[in-house]
Amino acid sequence: MKEIIIFSDFACPFSYIGFSIMNRLRKDRQDIEFYFLPYILNPDLSLEGGDLGDNLDEKTINQGFERVELLGSEYKLNYNNKRKIFNTNRLHLASQYAQEMGKFFSFAEIAFKYIFEYGYNVADIKTINKIGFKIGLDINEMNEKIDSGEYDDTFEISKLMSETYKVDSVPTFIVDKEKKSTELKSYEIFIQDLLK
Repeated sequence: MKEIIIFSDFACPFSYIGFSIMNRLRKDRQDIEFYFLPYILNPDLSLEGGDLGDNLDEKTINQGFERVELLGSEYKLNYNNKRKIFNTNRLHLASQYAQEMGKFFSFAEIAFKYIFEYGYNVADIKTINKIGFKIGLDINEMNEKIDSGEYDDTFEISKLMSETYKVDSVPTFIVDKEKKSTELKSYEIFIQDLLK
């Protein structure tokens, strides 16, 4: 059984592609275990969110999304929201509950769509609850576990592991605790390189 650890952030458009690659791979191969760990790009962002243009110029934003849309087209990803950025701290905690319930991929797929296709503020508890409800999670239990701090050590574990593997961008893939990959390519080429 192979193991792939994926460092990603729901707020990252490239992580959406990385997730889509892994989502397709898990359907193609049943001999792989997937572990998603949070690598939050803007942990101190306000709950109201911000604008990508606050830190990047228009040319950089447009060039970045040209590449994102090209790579994402293979998975039919829609990037209608190219400006709004959101605090993803609580969303990551909720995803840990979803992972515990065996529903991470369903949760993440909707979360990414909410951010990039619809531009919903995923720092809002109501929005997170809506995502959980859509995939049949026990919302009360999810929030109780989050508020009790049950998943708080996830961030510390992820930080320590990201230092171990020298992660400095997302998505980053670690195969069998040895091989590291960060460069996104077409599905067939990426998987061939990742698993060889």
